[in-house]
Amino acid sequence: MLMEVQATGAVADEVTGRTKIYDADWTFRIGKAVQFGGSMAIVLSRTRSAMGKEICQIWVSGEAHGRPLRWVDARMLK
Repeated sequence: MLMEVQATGAVADEVTGRTKIYDADWTFRIGKAVQFGGSMAIVLSRTRSAMGKEICQIWVSGEAHGRPLRWVDARMLK
């Protein structure tokens, strides 16, 4: 519960306005084949950071240098 307390200790009747939550579209859908560097990958999941950046968990097919699962910024994918 969110309460606003005045300097006198009294609880305010109205709570100040909250920040607006923006609904943004995703760049890639889950299961989409994407290119990461010179490798092909598949988007397994995605999330947004506190700053609003889109972060995708991908599975890199082929030579993955021992790291087939990675979290990457969506701007690094094509």
